[in-house]
Amino acid sequence: TLMEKEGGHANDEDEWYYMSDEEVQEKFTCVDPFYDNVRWPAIPRSFVQRFLRACAKHGIGATLDIHTYPGGTSIGTFSGVWPRYSKFWTHGDVQATNDGKYDIGRTILKDFIAWLESLSTSDPMAFKGLRALSPMNEPAHLAGLYNGANPIRTDRETFLPPLPSELADEYLSQLNGGSDVSTKVPDGNHLRVLLWLRDAVDAFRQSKLPSLGKELHVNLHESLFPSKILPKYETKYDHGLYPGALAVFGSWWRATTAPDERSSWAILDIHHYHAWGPQCSGAVEGPPTGRYACSDVEERTKVLEECTKWASVYRKTLEDECGEGLRLASAEFSASTHHSIRHACTDASTLRMTYEMQVKIANEADVELFWWSYKMPYGGAFRSGWSLKQLLYMFGVTSTPDDGAYHCGDHVKAVGEPFDGSM
Repeated sequence: TLMEKEGGHANDEDEWYYMSDEEVQEKFTCVDPFYDNVRWPAIPRSFVQRFLRACAKHGIGATLDIHTYPGGTSIGTFSGVWPRYSKFWTHGDVQATNDGKYDIGRTILKDFIAWLESLSTSDPMAFKGLRALSPMNEPAHLAGLYNGANPIRTDRETFLPPLPSELADEYLSQLNGGSDVSTKVPDGNHLRVLLWLRDAVDAFRQSKLPSLGKELHVNLHESLFPSKILPKYETKYDHGLYPGALAVFGSWWRATTAPDERSSWAILDIHHYHAWGPQCSGAVEGPPTGRYACSDVEERTKVLEECTKWASVYRKTLEDECGEGLRLASAEFSASTHHSIRHACTDASTLRMTYEMQVKIANEADVELFWWSYKMPYGGAFRSGWSLKQLLYMFGVTSTPDDGAYHCGDHVKAVGEPFDGSM
């Protein structure tokens, strides 16, 4: 393995050196505490600092997202341990074991917050490039489906166990005990996630970061809940708006944060994609794969006018629970019309409409949007709906497509690489 020396330049031959795969594994990976055969790539702090300094240099503020934790916090390829079952909530949460074991998740978060604080004096330029911290991405995503019950049954118990009954009752009374409660938070396994995030907010609150102008972006996902426990709304179809889940999130957010915090450093973040919702998706062949065909401009416009209202419903529902003045974000969105690239619209006309209509309504609702990925040069056909760089190229805004420097199967000889492949 070819490694760049600390502080070196990629184009300088004497700034590179060789390490064996075993050395790389020992120095740059961490063993998962719950799976002996799983190793996590470790991102050196020096790399993060260089990245933040580069952001500051160009006037950009970066949000650092702790995407998942040891053991995996969700079900899916993004958990970090897939296809293994997630163990974070069953083994890594103090309330899960209820025996005083080491709380790895809360400890990692607190240590990371402390390190970010230290940058304010040890590396002011890097600290300037830091905008916010996101403590966990889509916590327990799909727990509402992978719960051992229909429609998806598994051969094991849910990866998100309930809190101990006494703790759950105590936490519910705190959430629902106020006189200003509009929507009550229901009982269920999701309380474990909400309690963990409450502690994450408190850890950030007790640090110096809020007073130093940094933000906390708290992400939640509707799939945390089984649909049967959510408040019911009169509309037969919600067009992917999820008002029931949003109302519960709003009630929890009101109980977890103060009004002055919600208007300054505490930002609620709900991801939203048309590609994953059958009521908002479009497909080349049209219904029933998608609600509209890419070429059917009239039906496409009708569906998007319904579905892009999500941002305004998000704002109204949260304000009904929390009052006005709160800051809201949707830190993942894209122009993709379907989760399967075999069916997704790839024409510039449809992609432009899905992109522009989402942005327009979000701006009107004062919901800050973050595109899913700036570039994905090796993403193949996915790039048209998911890579912002490729989308801007398709729109004629930029002249460079999102292409990779290499192709599958290419071997690019590194500077100083031995001809015989030896170390």
